[in-house]
Amino acid sequence: MTQNTSIKNILTYGAGQIVNLLAPFLVALYVIPVCGIDKWGIIGLVTSLYILIGLLVEFGANLIGVKELSAFRNNRTFVKNYIGLNYKFRLVSSLLISLLLITVFVIFKVDKTFYWGLSWMIAWYYNPLWIYQAREQFRQINKIIILSKAVYVLVVYLLVKRTEDYIYVVGILGMSNSVFYAWYYYQIPKNRVSLKKVSVFIKQNKSIVISNFAINSYTQAPIFIIDAFLGNTASGIFKVIDLFLTVFRSYLGVFFNATYPQFCYMMKENAKNARNYVLRMMWGNAALLVVSAIVIILALPYATGYFDFSEDVKKGLVFSSYLLFLPVVIALNIPYYQVLLFERRNTDILKTSVVGVIITLGLGIILTKNFGLAGICIMLYAVETYITLSLWFKGNKFLAK
Repeated sequence: MTQNTSIKNILTYGAGQIVNLLAPFLVALYVIPVCGIDKWGIIGLVTSLYILIGLLVEFGANLIGVKELSAFRNNRTFVKNYIGLNYKFRLVSSLLISLLLITVFVIFKVDKTFYWGLSWMIAWYYNPLWIYQAREQFRQINKIIILSKAVYVLVVYLLVKRTEDYIYVVGILGMSNSVFYAWYYYQIPKNRVSLKKVSVFIKQNKSIVISNFAINSYTQAPIFIIDAFLGNTASGIFKVIDLFLTVFRSYLGVFFNATYPQFCYMMKENAKNARNYVLRMMWGNAALLVVSAIVIILALPYATGYFDFSEDVKKGLVFSSYLLFLPVVIALNIPYYQVLLFERRNTDILKTSVVGVIITLGLGIILTKNFGLAGICIMLYAVETYITLSLWFKGNKFLAK
């Protein structure tokens, strides 16, 4: 497969992601005026919690799973066994985690939004996107994404009519994803595996899962820090910022997902060609992000003038412009992250990620207490710069072979 084919995959996958990115904007523009910026903060908090939990349920499927299915795509027996093993683990983990969450929710008498969010546990169990990603069947992924997000937005607009209806928003997304994930899940061939093999599966994947959890922890941590020290309203403001940042992060996810299977395949065939391929893609990607950030910064003041936003939301939009160059820093670490994954340097990724979490919590708390939301912006740049430099030092030697 050539670089042009990978670019085609990115464009194909990206087309579906437009709906994925548009959905939260459409929901926010409707929910914030109806329910308030503070309720949007609660929605953001619950969403972040279930995103982190999903990593434990899927247990590295989008990383190690994609690599294994891509590298051994011609071995049908291996592929069917691996898929069956992954879903056997998901069954056990989703049930245990759901029971634990319900217990915690009852003890601490949490907001009802957390309970409705349990629908995400079903979605995380069924999620088949990683399999289609490994097969590079991005049109199929697009169908799932477009259908689920369209239903999500439609149901939110139909059901959320009063302030107290905010509790349903997270649950509606989980239910919508569950329906379409399940439909496509049952169409995928897989072998039954014994429960005994689950322990072996955990041992083989635990390092990368912990590191991936750590990476996402420092990504999601700001909302928890803000909510703890500044309250729901500040959390809502940050989630407005995060809407724009999510656009870029989602694009980076598209870039990673579209190039990673091909990178793994090329590394098996010719490491030099794989290096040249991934570095060319990286610099082109970074240039595109820089141009996009500049365009949005220049257009943002004019775009917000067409909406009747409150002062809190306008403040959030101003802060968002400070973060628009952050994805450029993140984009520069993708080749080194990919090569470390391929070389099974899971411990290196884990160490970098854990330090990133420590910096996020320590620096985030200090700066948030002293500088509010501006402190979070400073912290995010500091952490992502550390992550990129660390992955570069650890991964460059493998790309320089």
